Amino acid sequence: MNRGRKIQIAMLACGLVLASWACSNAISEKSPTVSSVAGQAEKFPDTWRSVTTGKEYYVRRDKTHLYAQWVNRPPEAAQHGAYIHTSCKLEGAKYTGNSDIYMPCVIGERKNAKIANTCHLNLGIEIDSISKDRITGRGQTLRKFDCGACKVIEAGWANFEWVPAK
Repeated sequence: MNRGRKIQIAMLACGLVLASWACSNAISEKSPTVSSVAGQAEKFPDTWRSVTTGKEYYVRRDKTHLYAQWVNRPPEAAQHGAYIHTSCKLEGAKYTGNSDIYMPCVIGERKNAKIANTCHLNLGIEIDSISKDRITGRGQTLRKFDCGACKVIEAGWANFEWVPAK
């Protein structure tokens, strides 16, 4: 597989993983909360790193919502306006929502690589566990994608794990 195609697939996969990370339909009866010691809330980290992709996200939340934004965008992706914005709402025992993703699609290899399209996707995400040391859940992923048409041919779900970036 050529380098350009690998970059294209990696960028789209990372976006999907973020979607997976942002929200989840938990089986647990407890709402996702930050662990506390002796009744005192612990500091919730601002920046989280995906164990799977290495992407970093600025995460903020309140009592009923969680938001994440991709912050360590590669220069080439940033130059083309790439972003991942995730918004989730607490529903029962987990956060569920969507990741709004805008990514350039690269066709060709190395010197012949070119951006064929810039695709906008909206993928589901679920977060089922949040602590000061770890965020876990699952997100929609692309199994088959038509870059030229920005069309999802086959999607699935994948688990994710995030840890504090610092």
